[in-house]
Amino acid sequence: MPTSSRRPSGTARACRKPSSTVYSGEFLTMRFRVIAAMLAFACLAVTDVGAASLRVSPVRLEASAAQPTTTLRVWNTDKAAVKIQVRVFRWTRKNGEDILTPTKDVVVSPPISSLKPGAENLIRIVRVATTPITEREAYRVLVDQLPDPKAQKAGVVNVLVRHAIPLYFE
Repeated sequence: MPTSSRRPSGTARACRKPSSTVYSGEFLTMRFRVIAAMLAFACLAVTDVGAASLRVSPVRLEASAAQPTTTLRVWNTDKAAVKIQVRVFRWTRKNGEDILTPTKDVVVSPPISSLKPGAENLIRIVRVATTPITEREAYRVLVDQLPDPKAQKAGVVNVLVRHAIPLYFE
């Protein structure tokens, strides 16, 4: 006959109750998080935070040795005009970290432009290096919002936007 691991119904089993310090510690940690979040939201409500809204498309660029040009579209979806700067860097990885190196192998036009509210700009990207492409070349196209000195106000946090778009030549 198989043995049962169940206790007879009349047998009491010891039940350990966790100490109240465990619960109070968890409660205090949660309480601290809630208070910290409330304070952060209160600070945001008092401080005006301005950020431009820049959209880019596509989010990955590819070109070939036969056709070493591509384009990038940039939109200003903000209510104010923004200035942008577009740069290209050679992109490598070492020990799991991105390394961006300035390069003249690839150029962009225009490198600096101003976008009115709701405006769109077409950025042309061209590989001008004369060396043949023997293996895949990786670059990063950085689209940076430039700060507007006229928009600087006391007590206002201006958040600048940066897009880093991968660019490959094969």
